[in-house]
Amino acid sequence: MNTKHALATMAFGFSGLACGWLGGMYSGGAKKADAQASAQPTAGVPQAREVGNAFVEVADRLAPSVVQVTVRGHARAAARRSSAGSNPFEGTPFERFFEQFGDSTPEDRAPTTGMGSGVAIDDQGHILTNNHVVEDADEVRVTFMDGKELAAKIIGTDPKTDLAVVKVDGKTQPAEFGDSEKLRVGEWLIAIGNPFGLDHSVTVGVLSAKGRYGFAPGKLEDFLQTDASINPGNSGGPLVNLSGRVIGINTMIAGLGTGVGFAVSEAMAKPIARQLIEHGKVTRAYIGVGLQTLSADLRKAFGANAPEKGALISQVQKDSPAALAGIHVGDIVVRVGGNPTNDSRAVQHAVLAKQVGEELPVTVWREGKTLDFKVKTAQLPGDASADNPEPRADGERPGKLGLSLQTLTPELAERLDVDRSLKGAVVTAVRPQSPAARAGLRSGDAIVEIDRQPVTNADDAVKRLAGARDGGHLVRVQRADASVYVVLSASSKLDAAP
Repeated sequence: MNTKHALATMAFGFSGLACGWLGGMYSGGAKKADAQASAQPTAGVPQAREVGNAFVEVADRLAPSVVQVTVRGHARAAARRSSAGSNPFEGTPFERFFEQFGDSTPEDRAPTTGMGSGVAIDDQGHILTNNHVVEDADEVRVTFMDGKELAAKIIGTDPKTDLAVVKVDGKTQPAEFGDSEKLRVGEWLIAIGNPFGLDHSVTVGVLSAKGRYGFAPGKLEDFLQTDASINPGNSGGPLVNLSGRVIGINTMIAGLGTGVGFAVSEAMAKPIARQLIEHGKVTRAYIGVGLQTLSADLRKAFGANAPEKGALISQVQKDSPAALAGIHVGDIVVRVGGNPTNDSRAVQHAVLAKQVGEELPVTVWREGKTLDFKVKTAQLPGDASADNPEPRADGERPGKLGLSLQTLTPELAERLDVDRSLKGAVVTAVRPQSPAARAGLRSGDAIVEIDRQPVTNADDAVKRLAGARDGGHLVRVQRADASVYVVLSASSKLDAAP
């Protein structure tokens, strides 16, 4: 309970005291009513103080372990905005993950100074922070609570989870990790960091949700959601429970002042930090598929016999373990590792729990049939770059669906950082609040499949989307190295850009 809640409790108690006293006067039992009412505030105040003291103790304990991370370097500056409106994560740590989907105006690389947070995780000088805090750094410096400032070197980074480890020379006081799997929604949480450069700021909230994902295709996501205030500068700082143990690394917010923040869960952060310290990089198993949870709209689009729950395979990489095992795009994973699959996160966790080279049992639903596969995991290849700007088309004429298309050429494919051999149609414009925008389509998406059939060019896509289809059209799009399905309802004519 924070100060506001404590004051509210006291105010309620005093209100009850007054009402009891007045009622006692009218009934002739003033002393008895007064005695009963006076017990109300005294019962709440000690509890409020106890919770408040817990916050104080956690802040005191973590203070030596939380640091300010200052970086200097040369970062690629760009003015970017979403083609369907302003980027909802603009100005937040994960804005970079969404840049590949918006229009851009590249500028020369310029000197930059940035700031974030970090937390010491052992006594050897290792500090865990976010990848986006240090990835463009030429110089990293760390400032401790007592004002001591030390140079730090980058030990390793993991862009897929937005985590990094830096090291200073000298002893550090480590924070302890907790167990994020045992957390319950509604528990008190405390965020500590350096929002807007205000060092060692402490904010309090609760665990709003667990297992959030789906913000950035191609990334590995397992976020804790909290309403503890998180702002730019908090990135890389710890999210801790009332025992003072780290259960997450603060990473992003859903816009300034929204009260919706996210942290990489301890379950994902701890093993990655260990690998970065031991090897300087992360080696993880993969099977080579892109996944998304089977939503109600997607299920309807697949037909009445589709599974109630599962993970839809939206992409199968060429020559990947999944491809070699016989898994196809459009398959719906219903069991993985012998356990039922409710969503894509379950598949991700099952794969990451395996060592490279181990077999993973996978059961899929395919056009009414259930098929079993043994997939031998391989080492996850390095991340592909997604820094290329997206194309623009002249004479765009968005139709009532709210998007315009042009044929995907090898040149456009190269600019979009997708396979040059792909055929399809590139989305060149998306009107805000249109059906296309609501479906999640963005400028630069390459539509490669509609209703389970390949798309050859823009005119082909226009014709297929022009007609009505129960449940909407099932559209597969390629975004850099990721592939996703969306459901688009065709209610009117679509325009094709020249």
